[in-house]
Amino acid sequence: MAEKCLKCFRPIHTCYCSYIQPIKTPVKFVFLMHPKEAYHQHTGTGRLASLSLPVSEIIVGIDFTQNKRVQELLQDEKYFHMVLYPDSQAIFAKDKSIKENIEKEKKLLIFIIDATWFFAKKILRLSPCIKNLPKLSFANTYKSQFIFKHQPAEGYISTIESCYYLILELKEAGIIDKGIKAESLMEVFKKMVNFQLQAEQERIAAGIPGRHAYDAKRSKSTLPKNRQNIILQQ
Repeated sequence: MAEKCLKCFRPIHTCYCSYIQPIKTPVKFVFLMHPKEAYHQHTGTGRLASLSLPVSEIIVGIDFTQNKRVQELLQDEKYFHMVLYPDSQAIFAKDKSIKENIEKEKKLLIFIIDATWFFAKKILRLSPCIKNLPKLSFANTYKSQFIFKHQPAEGYISTIESCYYLILELKEAGIIDKGIKAESLMEVFKKMVNFQLQAEQERIAAGIPGRHAYDAKRSKSTLPKNRQNIILQQ
C-alpha cells in the first residue's frame, strides 16, 4: 500500500499540500463530512478546502444531534450560526440580517455539508440542530469545473468551489475584507482536477476502467473529446 500524506490523505507521490496556501478570514467554516467522503472518496474536495482555511474544522458523521463538538459550537454565543444550503427560505450574503448579527460582537460560523446531495439531505433530516439554522445560499449561479465527475444537475458545485464562491459573495457584502484573496482554493482544486484527468486518460489508454462508476462505463473510443483533451487553465 502506498504511503499517504497525513494532511491531505493522498499518496505521497500525488500529495497536494505544496499547492495549498492558507486563507485567513474572519469567518469560521465547519465541514460536516459524511463518512464516505472522509474515508472512501479519492477526489473529495472538502479536506482540501479545510486545509486551505486554517481556522476551519472537519466533523465526520451523519446524525449530528448528539455530536459533542457540534453541540459545543452551537452553544457558543460568540458565533452567529448558519448552514450553507439551497432553500426557499435561504438568504444571501448581502442580506442585512447577517451584518446586524455579526456587528453584535459575534463571529460568523458557517456549517458546510460535505456529502453527495442524497446524503446531504439525509444529514439535514437526521440533524434538526443543523436543519433549523438560518440557511445561506448563493446569489449567483455558478458552473462547476469538476470536469471528470458527473454532476447531478446544472449549478451543482463541489465543496471547495462552494467555499471559493461563498468567500467572493461575502467579500461583496462587506463581511470579508476585499483584500483577502481566495484564488488559491481554485488553484489547488484545478491541480487535483488536472491530475485526475491525466490519470483517467492513462487508464483508458491502457484499457483499464476508471475509478468512478460514471467513468467505468466509458472506453477510449466513447470518452467525449472534451474529456480526452481538456486540461484546466492554471
